[in-house]
Amino acid sequence: MENAMDVEKFKHGMRRLASGVSLITTVRDGQRHGLTATAVSSVSAAPPSLLVCVAQSASAHDAIVAAGKLCVNILSAQQETNAMRFGRSDGRDSRFEHGNWQTLKTGAPALAGSLATFDCEVRQTIPYTSHSILICEIVDVALWDTPLQPLVYFNSAFVQL
Repeated sequence: MENAMDVEKFKHGMRRLASGVSLITTVRDGQRHGLTATAVSSVSAAPPSLLVCVAQSASAHDAIVAAGKLCVNILSAQQETNAMRFGRSDGRDSRFEHGNWQTLKTGAPALAGSLATFDCEVRQTIPYTSHSILICEIVDVALWDTPLQPLVYFNSAFVQL
């Protein structure tokens, strides 16, 4: 970006990139950690894997990287409150007090009632400027009995399809 006009165009352009909303959760030394994310993408079916981008400044970043395991909980339209709770810096200690939290193979927190939960082991961490790119192999999947209406982030707001 060469000038302020280019930066502003970039910011406005990125607001137009609609993304599904997920909670990325982990457990390390008995403590649960989590954050709201929109940078999650499928990588491959063999082995089943996802790409997850996490800001290095996020409170849960170091715990996720050190634990080497995480759950990607894809949120439904009815779970906007969860997205807001995990996206704020205040109230970190109470994030897991709401919702039906279970565990799958890795022991990372899985949110029952989300659209789906992918239980993953981190296979590679790639630092890139302000973020870490995590390549995660899916070791288990939970498909919860919930209406299939995703929560989407678009134009700096949560929207529903």
